[in-house]
Amino acid sequence: MSRHHTVARIPRAHLDPIGSADEALALISAAIAHPLEHETVAVLLDEARCGGTITVVTGTDNPDAIFDVVEVMGMAALSEPSVTSLLVASVRPRGATLPGDVDRWLEASATADTFGLELLEWFVIGPAGPECPRDLIGEPPRW
Repeated sequence: MSRHHTVARIPRAHLDPIGSADEALALISAAIAHPLEHETVAVLLDEARCGGTITVVTGTDNPDAIFDVVEVMGMAALSEPSVTSLLVASVRPRGATLPGDVDRWLEASATADTFGLELLEWFVIGPAGPECPRDLIGEPPRW
């Protein structure tokens, strides 16, 4: 994923579809702490890819925290039949992608799938900007 993004307008809940990484990052950037701190942001999206629920989990300094976040969001989505997909962003204030993040991407995607959700993207946000572990295996964007 390119580190150079255009500035997108923040999508409005239940109104504006999130159809690109730039739109997703505009929303996530508004939700994360500045300066950066260890946290994970998750956004549930409906069939039109409009966001409704944004959850910020603080203190997620363990790289494997993504699994718990995806599982909890998957359970929450069970009570919302219109929810079909999920965006996740892990903030790592002193780094970015780590060894093992490709496996984390694959496992988190499989976990989301068990709840009937598509994990649209997992961003890893560090001081140099966002990265996507799926890029490391050449998987195309799911937008």
